[in-house]
Amino acid sequence: MTLASMIRQWQERRVVAREWEALDASERQALARDIGVSEELLSNLAARGPDAAAELPRLMAALSLDPRAIELEQPALMRDMTLVCSECMEKARCRQELVREQAPAAYAEYCLNAETLRDMRKGPAASA
Repeated sequence: MTLASMIRQWQERRVVAREWEALDASERQALARDIGVSEELLSNLAARGPDAAAELPRLMAALSLDPRAIELEQPALMRDMTLVCSECMEKARCRQELVREQAPAAYAEYCLNAETLRDMRKGPAASA
């Protein structure tokens, strides 16, 4: 990751955090209710910024899964997987494995979505 991209991500997280902080309590509760998550989880997501689950589509592609097709066919599943990914504490390892092209062999060791991804690889969502 370059310094410029790190600065861009920091700026994006700050924008989201300011927008979140500008909402009053009832607006936060309503927004969380509308998207079906707790207010605490939504607050955590806002703090992590818009790229909190950027690794998921990259990992899916590395596993020969089509994230766009899955998003269209199973939006609730993709949403849940995105939430799980956004909460992950193994992002650095995931990114390293993706860069080294070793994620398909290693993801089951650290990915909280591993079981779901494994099941998807057995089904029609596989692109290859």
